[in-house]
Amino acid sequence: KVFSTRKFSKITNQRYMEGDQMTIRRIDMAIHVQEICALNNIKVNYQSMDDAEPRYWANPRKREIQIRPTKNTGYYVSALHEIGHIIGDNQDLDRVGQELWAWIYAKETAMVWTPTAEKIMRQSMDSYGWKQRDKKIWESHNVC
Repeated sequence: KVFSTRKFSKITNQRYMEGDQMTIRRIDMAIHVQEICALNNIKVNYQSMDDAEPRYWANPRKREIQIRPTKNTGYYVSALHEIGHIIGDNQDLDRVGQELWAWIYAKETAMVWTPTAEKIMRQSMDSYGWKQRDKKIWESHNVC
């Protein structure tokens, strides 16, 4: 069974309005990732911030992910993406499909989806050679 933290958002996710922008605190993003992992029995390994390049991965069979500490929105959505490989939909598709649906999970689950998050997702999907049909699926899941 997959558990979501959406019902907990009013308790743990402090949101602050600044003009028309909603700001989410880093600690709330980190707690959100931890809640999802705890509720779904996902082990989290943290990559050192001293490492020059991020090395995110998910092992669905072991229910384990490696992420960087949640220091910004990019790290946050990347962590949600890795979680999506474990509890997201359509992870039995080809590699491009798995990546796409893990990003869809991330976007649907994120407390905030910023232009930076969108850029990270698109760069990732570009590296996998996503096609127009994949882009249409992404656009049809525009939840933000």
